[in-house]
Amino acid sequence: MSSDESNYDDEAITRKTKRRKGNDGLPTSSKKEGFSLKPLLDLLDDVEIPLEDSMGRLLPEYLHDRTVQQEKESEKDSTASHHNKRRIVFPVKTEQGQLLRPLTRSDVASFLDATAISSSWSVSQAIAIRKLKVGQERRSAGWTENNISTSTPATLTELVPAPAPLAEHNSIIEALESIKTTPFENSFLARLHGVARGAAIPGLVEVDWETVTPWMSLMSDIRDHYSFAHPERDCPSSTVSPITYSSLQPWHLDQVHDLLGRAFWSGIDVSDSLEYSPERCTIVAAYNRLVVGVVIISSPRETYITYLAVRAGWDNAQIATTMLYHLIILNPHQDITLHVSANNSAMLLYNRFGFKAEEFVAGFYEAYLDPQSRASKNAFRLRLRQH
Repeated sequence: MSSDESNYDDEAITRKTKRRKGNDGLPTSSKKEGFSLKPLLDLLDDVEIPLEDSMGRLLPEYLHDRTVQQEKESEKDSTASHHNKRRIVFPVKTEQGQLLRPLTRSDVASFLDATAISSSWSVSQAIAIRKLKVGQERRSAGWTENNISTSTPATLTELVPAPAPLAEHNSIIEALESIKTTPFENSFLARLHGVARGAAIPGLVEVDWETVTPWMSLMSDIRDHYSFAHPERDCPSSTVSPITYSSLQPWHLDQVHDLLGRAFWSGIDVSDSLEYSPERCTIVAAYNRLVVGVVIISSPRETYITYLAVRAGWDNAQIATTMLYHLIILNPHQDITLHVSANNSAMLLYNRFGFKAEEFVAGFYEAYLDPQSRASKNAFRLRLRQH
């Protein structure tokens, strides 16, 4: 390249550089957005000369312009500047009165890389580092403060007024307050336990969910043992049911006859009890569809207990006590009598209810009991006086 061509290039570079500067000698873009190398890159694109030949002449001028710009933005370290300025300056730790300048992007990047290694920072230093990271992310996403709208909308939407409370209906409130108790068959507990409503069990007297008999415990142990011995098989499903007490029903008869035949002697038939006020003269205890106990009196007038029996495996669970209690409650103000074998342990049960022995009858059960039976053929006549 000749000297004339070199002088021409220098003059072209100088003219274009001046056009891109303002009156203060700084690049136009540096006044608005801070120092930038974009004007220099545009200049190099316009002038067709090698980069290495022009950098030596242009770079010192740009460095000088950047220094002048940073001096204008710098400030003295003071208590007021720290409280009133929201921007972060460099260095972070300074003595009062020292000249501070804003951090450049390269300063922020290098500083954050250095802080990533150490984590021992005070609260104020951690807040400053967090602000630097937020600003760096905003610049990467192209987000500036101008994107944030802080203006109040011109029109405000009026809130919808709350609806007026409904007028109280005195009749409804009085009806709710008049409810003292809820019948069990209509209660939430009955639906939770799954027991049928009273209309589905004719003559229902009581539902007992608390009693656990020896037979119920045995069945539970068998299911648990099966599940433990065969974990790979499906466990048999089981549902907990209550013991229900109700009056004698036709579907009870077959099981009642079998139960009485095992407890006393074969051939007992109580079908005629369905004709003599069974709701007052009979109490049957059942678990699901299994009859586990029965007590029967002859008629509402005679009130003589003919049979009282509990299925084997269901004894010692207060079933007989509950049946006798309900039978006495259903027949108030009437004396109740019965005969019981002399060596029968049921004598203790009757004594607890107030039955008193009035007569000893020798050989009372001789015509009914098996000769090999251990039960005494002699009997006591007991009476419960209620008037």
